[in-house]
Amino acid sequence: MPMRSATETLKRISGRLYWDLKENLPLAYRRGDLDSQVRLTPPGDAYPVVGHFYKHVYNVIREYFESAGSSFEKVVPRRKILLANKVQYPDFAVEIILDSQVIGHVLFDIEKRCWRFRPLYHTVLRMVEQEEGFYARVSHDKITRGYVVKPGQLASARLPERDEYIALASRNLDYLGVGALLRNGRIYVLKSWRRVPITGLEGDPDWSKVVEAHYEYLERKEEEAISFLREIYAKYRLPVVVSFSGGKDSLVTLHLALKALGHENVKALFNDTGIEFPETVDYVKRTVEKMGVELVVANAGEAFWRGFSVMGPPARDFRWCCKVTKFAPTARLLKQLFPSGALSLVGQRKYESAQRAVSPRIWRNAWLPNVLAATPIQDWTAFDVWLYIFREKLLPNPLYYYGLDRLGCWLCPASEIGEFELARKVRNELYIKWEEELKKFAVKNNLGDEWIKLGLWRWVQPPNDILRLATNPSFTSSRGASVTWTTSDNTITFQLENTKQFPNIEKFRNILYTNKGAWEALKDVSISENKIVIELETKAEEYIEEFARVTIRSFYCAECLECANWCTSKAVQLDVKNGGIHIRQEQCVQCNTCNLKCPIAEYTLKLRLTH
Repeated sequence: MPMRSATETLKRISGRLYWDLKENLPLAYRRGDLDSQVRLTPPGDAYPVVGHFYKHVYNVIREYFESAGSSFEKVVPRRKILLANKVQYPDFAVEIILDSQVIGHVLFDIEKRCWRFRPLYHTVLRMVEQEEGFYARVSHDKITRGYVVKPGQLASARLPERDEYIALASRNLDYLGVGALLRNGRIYVLKSWRRVPITGLEGDPDWSKVVEAHYEYLERKEEEAISFLREIYAKYRLPVVVSFSGGKDSLVTLHLALKALGHENVKALFNDTGIEFPETVDYVKRTVEKMGVELVVANAGEAFWRGFSVMGPPARDFRWCCKVTKFAPTARLLKQLFPSGALSLVGQRKYESAQRAVSPRIWRNAWLPNVLAATPIQDWTAFDVWLYIFREKLLPNPLYYYGLDRLGCWLCPASEIGEFELARKVRNELYIKWEEELKKFAVKNNLGDEWIKLGLWRWVQPPNDILRLATNPSFTSSRGASVTWTTSDNTITFQLENTKQFPNIEKFRNILYTNKGAWEALKDVSISENKIVIELETKAEEYIEEFARVTIRSFYCAECLECANWCTSKAVQLDVKNGGIHIRQEQCVQCNTCNLKCPIAEYTLKLRLTH
């Protein structure tokens, strides 16, 4: 989805948060004249700041003010209710909501490898008025974004010696802003805004008070979700499984499904990708046991590491990992348990991404055969989910208390470096292991230390806002199966490196049989060391992709068995002796589906044919 389209979509569906100015508590709905809307950055998916993350946020703010020789309590009061909302930034960043206001951003600076606080709005005003923290009062009536303030234009100031954000104000306090220190005492205005009236709030209620204020609101949310679940269950009459990842959204989905359909009609499915946090694996087992629901596990085993040895690191624009470790084992288990199909309930919400914002509430996944997916909480915000968890006294995954907003594979490339830093407090040894693997890959591809330090491994083509931080912005890494090819008239020559299975003609012919067209087009094939020469009855260009898929499946198989999930004739089996897969040709109908569904071939060819 194009960036502009994604941004517009998130603005359109952005969640709304209100604040009761009398009782000083957040609201998911407007309930009276003393409610004020909090201006959240889209998609406005605010969530409670609790546990260790609560301490972390206040520590970042405290360290910012202490570095200026100030006390933060004079500017930022401690409250029991604190919310965070993710904002766009090169890495992890959240806006912090306190007393009905966004008080600033807590962000991770990947260049300096540190946490920072960027004051905003009424925090900036308080800092200038009280002369606390790093501030500068400009001797102009107005300040604008992009303007460079010179030392002679300062009426009063306390400037940092190192790189810290500076609260700015015009002479009459009509305009406020935040700036960054340049050389020679100059200040660059990063953001500016016109001052608006701000009311100081009293009172410090806790989350139980917030839940109490949402009793009827949550009742309506629950009733709608339960009604939806009962309707689709009656309509499709399929066995029900809840995809329980151990995250907050799937926890609420499982709880709602049990309320709507009863324990006897619901199973919980956990996909153990082999790269889950141990805390999540333990949490899932304990939770389903406490809830009294049957647990089935789709276990990927070592599939990720087998895939990694062929494909290299997964990336946001190269997510082979989801197909190998999630969809393949999940589809295999569902096919085994429910050969006639299943209804999979997932905790998907539209506020999570632009793609999910436009997703229907009921759909079929292209990688899960014969499975109908549905989400009962598509229109719930993260704030709704957390309030419901508090109300129902459900126990969330303890990793949330460390600031991890989205749980899953601990090395997921969709994560920010700041999120990895938060997770290190729980499982540092996992990231030490991952960095060792990345270093091996970086050395092999001559990528340098910045490729790891800046998290550039998370993209095949890193975005410009990250690349600009690198001293050498040219990073070329070889990902996907190590196969290249050349053509000449009726001949395709494949050059192989680092194959998983030993190249031989028997293996190649066995898998080629699955593609009837390519099988009939073959005139001759020869293999010499790691080179395959294929002679065809027709022009080579007509069959490049078909023979490339067969070659990759023959010699780079990660044994995820996604191909077997789609084979209606049960012709695919593991090749125990030689590795990879073997085709029972007497059962194969030559439909070519298995070649099209191979994630190793699919993602390798996406790179080879589009770059």
